[in-house]
Amino acid sequence: MNDLPVLDPQPLRDLLDLGASPALVQELVTLFQDDVPARLTLLQRALCAQDAQQTMMEAHQLKGALSNLGLVRFAELASRIEAQARQGHLEHLPVLADALPGAYGEALTALRSTFPEG
Repeated sequence: MNDLPVLDPQPLRDLLDLGASPALVQELVTLFQDDVPARLTLLQRALCAQDAQQTMMEAHQLKGALSNLGLVRFAELASRIEAQARQGHLEHLPVLADALPGAYGEALTALRSTFPEG
């Protein structure tokens, strides 16, 4: 997964090219910062409960939000968690789940450095 870029800035640049204000992009970064930790908590709870259906749903929603922001590597991690949960392979998920906080930090850093407040 490390061969994937952390961020593909094109989706957010496309918004700017279509006339969105830089403030909107900053709002999306702030929403990411504020919303994703809660989503990660829900995902971790589902994993701890060995709830494959809830894990799959939380990972799927997270993957979609990350993909929309161009957070390629983090979205791939969520996709892998979703796929493992769908297949009922919950025993593989703790290793993937352990990578979530680092992926969040890496993604937030990439967003902030690529789209600094200005």
